[in-house]
Amino acid sequence: MSLKEKHLFESNKLAFRYAIIVQVFELLATVLYQAQRVGPAFINTTSMAVSQTIILIASIIVFVKYAHRTRGRYLLMACLTASYFVLMSGCVHITYMWAFGPAILMLTLLFTDTTVTIIASIAAVVINILYIPLFYKYSVEVADRHNAVTTDTIFMFLISLMCIVYVRLNEKQNKETIDEMEEAAKKQQENADVMSATGSQIAAKLEDANDAMEALAEKVSSSADAAEQISQSITLTAEAIQTQTEMNSNITESLEQIAHQARAMRRNSDEVTGNISEGNDLIERLRAKSDEASTINAETATMTEELQESASTVKDIVGTILDISGQTNLLALNASIEAARAGEAGKGFAVVADEIRALSEHTKESAEEIESTIDDLLNRVDTASTNMKRSVDSANEQSAMIVETGEKFGIILEKITDLSKRVAAISDNVDGCVDANGKVMDAISNLSATSEEVAASSESSITISKDCESDMEVTKDILHEILQISRKGMSEV
Repeated sequence: MSLKEKHLFESNKLAFRYAIIVQVFELLATVLYQAQRVGPAFINTTSMAVSQTIILIASIIVFVKYAHRTRGRYLLMACLTASYFVLMSGCVHITYMWAFGPAILMLTLLFTDTTVTIIASIAAVVINILYIPLFYKYSVEVADRHNAVTTDTIFMFLISLMCIVYVRLNEKQNKETIDEMEEAAKKQQENADVMSATGSQIAAKLEDANDAMEALAEKVSSSADAAEQISQSITLTAEAIQTQTEMNSNITESLEQIAHQARAMRRNSDEVTGNISEGNDLIERLRAKSDEASTINAETATMTEELQESASTVKDIVGTILDISGQTNLLALNASIEAARAGEAGKGFAVVADEIRALSEHTKESAEEIESTIDDLLNRVDTASTNMKRSVDSANEQSAMIVETGEKFGIILEKITDLSKRVAAISDNVDGCVDANGKVMDAISNLSATSEEVAASSESSITISKDCESDMEVTKDILHEILQISRKGMSEV
């Protein structure tokens, strides 16, 4: 709730309490002064009391609903004026009831609202003016108090005029005072803004300075730690350099041995290359011999096939001889039979027939032996032909293998040649490594001396960094105290 809303609520609350008190007194006056009441017939004590009660309830409702709004004061003054009108209309026989009018005008002074004051003043004056004809018509004290009624109305007018003038003057003075206070507050606010801005800038700078000092202190501390670590690292580096020197000496010896072995490998590689070249030549000659053997085997296989065909022909001839021998034997048998029939004349012919049969039998036996021999010869020739074919196939495979072996020897020769080149390159590189390692040994010696100098400088840097760190801590404490004072001053502003 703002200050203006708070003041409005407080004034409405106080006005409500004052209005309730006034209306209660008006209701009591209505009841207490009901004896000898005069006036219009419809205005009696009951109607007045009911109207005033309704107005009282309306005042309460208005306050509950509009306690925080400006409209509440207008409605509250309207209720209070209506209650005054009812009282004045029904109390013609009691002329001093007009005194509740100034009480209403006194309430307007609480609001210091010119509009409310003018409306309430006009209403009070009008009610008093309307009271005059009612008084002359219904009152029994006209002769005694006709001047008093007029005087009361004039006095009400003067009070109203005074209230209006006072409220206007008070409103004007309040406005001037408020304007002056606002102007002073504005200037004070401007000064406060300037001071706040200046303080904020100072605080910001102090914050920055404090942060920078903290960062610087951290960096100095880190620098000291780093310097100490560098010193330790340099010491370790010096030790490592010494170890590296010994290792490089061993490496030099190893490289010399490797160079010796590389040169030996190079010589061996050259010898292997020569041997492989000779082997490749032998393979070529072996391939030629294999081709020649394959040709001879092929010719032998052809001759074996021809021999097999000749043996088959001889077998056929032997078969023919066997057939002739059979027929000769049959003819001899027939001749023997015919000689037997001829008797003595056929005995000589029978002897010839017997000789012919014996010759036929012998020829048959010989032919059968020849046939058996030829069969055996054919079997052997078949076996020899089969073996010859296998020999030809084996010779062909051997030739192919010799060709493949020659190709392999060619590839091996290429690889050995490339290996010989690589071994030569390795030998050259090892020689270069030996020279470079000598230079590294010299550089390590120089680095060892430099490391000792850097280690000494690091020790001095560590001492200076620790002194700077101590000074930074003092400066940091001072800046922190200034920053705390600045923050306290800003919070008070």
